Amino acid sequence: MATLTFEVFSRFQSATDANKLLYTPIADELTYNHTRLYTAECEGDIDAARAYLRSVLVEPISQKVQEDGTPALDGELFCISYGIKKGALDLEKEAILTNYRGRKGLPFTLEALTITQKVYIFGHGDKEALSARFCNDVCNPAIHTWSVK
Repeated sequence: MATLTFEVFSRFQSATDANKLLYTPIADELTYNHTRLYTAECEGDIDAARAYLRSVLVEPISQKVQEDGTPALDGELFCISYGIKKGALDLEKEAILTNYRGRKGLPFTLEALTITQKVYIFGHGDKEALSARFCNDVCNPAIHTWSVK
């Protein structure tokens, strides 16, 4: 089994005011940018799996993709990675899996798919306090799991 990763982000979006993520603004001058990280477990023809997933996950004109497992962006104060809890409805994941199931004769098997939202926060400040504040406002404990790096 092979693990494929695709961190997808906009070619045209630059970091913007991080207060847009918060319920109430903070005085710190922080910016953010976001990506989506897709992790797929596949068996069979891995090159065909990579090509299929790229065609489904990435719009090549407006998006870039990082496939080597390293973060797509750098220089952040911290990064929040969050995703839908197991058992909760993830509409994007279901759409991708429905597309996959509708294709016949693919030379690979998609065993698992995980979608993680990554929010990169840039600037200076108290990483611990700020990350707790952003996690509280961005992540919903009823449906999300998350980590901070």
